[in-house]
Amino acid sequence: MRLGPFTMRLFPLLAIALLSSGTVVGAADRSYLITIPTLSVSGPEGAVSSPEGAVSSPEGKPIGAPSYTIIQVVRLSQPVGPEILFNEGPRGLGAFKGSVLGADWKEAARKATVAASSAVGEDPRTWQVTLKGASYGYPMYGPSASAALAIAMVVARRGDTLLPGVVITGAVDPEGQISAVGRLPEKIRMAAAAGFSTILIPSGQTRTPDWDLGLLAKSLNLTVLEVSTIKEAYAWMTGQGL
Repeated sequence: MRLGPFTMRLFPLLAIALLSSGTVVGAADRSYLITIPTLSVSGPEGAVSSPEGAVSSPEGKPIGAPSYTIIQVVRLSQPVGPEILFNEGPRGLGAFKGSVLGADWKEAARKATVAASSAVGEDPRTWQVTLKGASYGYPMYGPSASAALAIAMVVARRGDTLLPGVVITGAVDPEGQISAVGRLPEKIRMAAAAGFSTILIPSGQTRTPDWDLGLLAKSLNLTVLEVSTIKEAYAWMTGQGL
């Protein structure tokens, strides 16, 4: 099964059903829904792409594929939040099973919520965010999805649209700064195998003591761009200013 940007078109149709077990209370206005791809890698180093679009170890064991997070943002009538709800129900469609969300992933989502609400000039205490992870059968953990989550929340709140073919990996802090993450060679292979054309990574990570991503990206016909803030990444992912 080959995963690609087109998959994002499927998830809005599923979003209401997948989020239905979350509780929305005290809403001051309508809710906002968005789906965004994220990259997470588990397993041994030395990944290669499989024909199905997952990333595999040299022994052929799959270690990851793009996950998708469905996000609902609601304004609360009173500043009692931020309320962050995690829908970890077992429901899903085909390979996209309900994923277990790790504690570090959840903490990163909380930071993303503060960064996103601040980016649109709103009090994070007036936000309620529900997140539903859908993956290719892999758990979702670590902070590297938090930049994507923050961008998705802003897109949902503003009513903008994500551009096709672009994916981001990076950890975000409450101030909207994007910091370094690991396993970038594997994530680049994963993004290319899934059909993405551009991957945004934290500044200073194209070349490190552990890797040089320039030749790898060129061999995969993938564009790698460095970003340091949510504002900068938002322009690349939506074509809109923030």
